[in-house]
Amino acid sequence: MRIAIIADDIVKEGGTKEVIKHMRRALDDDNEHQLSIEYVNSEKYFPRYLPTKWKDLFRIFYLGKISNADDFSQFDVIITLQPDSHCINHRNHIVYFQHHIKQYYDLFWQSFRQRKRLRKKMVFLFLTAVARLADRIYLTPNLRRAYVIVNSQTVGKRLKKYNRISNFSVINPGCNNTIVTSPTKDQITMLNNNNNNNALQKKNEPHLLLAFSRLNVMQKGIDIILKTASIMPHHIFLIAGPYDTTIESIDKGNLPPNVQLIVREFSDEAKAELFNKCDVFLAPYIKEDFGITPLEANAYGKPVVYCDDSGEITYTQKHKETGFMCRRNPQAMVEGIEYCITNKELMKMACIDNATKYSWQSFEKSFRTYFNNLKKNKT
Repeated sequence: MRIAIIADDIVKEGGTKEVIKHMRRALDDDNEHQLSIEYVNSEKYFPRYLPTKWKDLFRIFYLGKISNADDFSQFDVIITLQPDSHCINHRNHIVYFQHHIKQYYDLFWQSFRQRKRLRKKMVFLFLTAVARLADRIYLTPNLRRAYVIVNSQTVGKRLKKYNRISNFSVINPGCNNTIVTSPTKDQITMLNNNNNNNALQKKNEPHLLLAFSRLNVMQKGIDIILKTASIMPHHIFLIAGPYDTTIESIDKGNLPPNVQLIVREFSDEAKAELFNKCDVFLAPYIKEDFGITPLEANAYGKPVVYCDDSGEITYTQKHKETGFMCRRNPQAMVEGIEYCITNKELMKMACIDNATKYSWQSFEKSFRTYFNNLKKNKT
């Protein structure tokens, strides 16, 4: 059986890269499968004489070409991972749905308010209408024909809301938690009895607060982290991750002196070093689809500060057990950070235990079972 796993773009880091890797592992166990990793080449489907920045403006025509292309017809099954590739027409199509184009859907109002001038607001409204119409023509009908899996209950709710799709399965991605094991009762008791003094001794020392993600300023709450850093000058705020165009909106010359901004790709080893060194992980993401990095922080025993509008993170984290849920303002963030610093040793084992619930091994097993059941039903 020839199977193609298809993404919109070649991904170097992030959740989609991990999903591809572990889907491949899930299906590689069967020698009957010939696996291929494919990517949608936007230059092929978008007219060459038009600037690529106009792709959203001509999205209806762009998705129409993708939908009608037969580039993937040689495969027996295709598995698509991102919005453009979901529009490919295929007889055996598995959709692993992770998100809509966020600025036109779940982050619409936040994106709209970012446009200060009336002209920019009007252009954004027009592009939103084009994107939603294109999805109604090409995405929604494909979702109805395909076998749909969502990566979280939050994303499932959005499919119901925007596309009126309710027939789907939920398979959560995992996190890189190979260093952790579930805590025993004796370990928890030992930590509770012995670590109070350590926390008190370090109370007045500067702590390292880590925010690690693709550096999208609005989606990852980097703006609120910077405001929080300005009122917590005695702690070090490290904001790190791969480049995103929105990071250009930050005036790097006027960052608070206690903020370190590192913009680059990170190896697994370099990322592990950051998680090991930090005291608290900051994840004030807004309407997050799933949120792998907070769970990775848990795997290192680190508590997570997140917001009450952080999407799926409000389900994967437990308030005052694995982290602290706060309102989206600097003063509330300060409260959450201080709580986690004070109680981080007491929360350590709960964090580690939480991460073990979201393993890539579990993802692989669930996806393999789902795929095998489909094969059985087809025969």
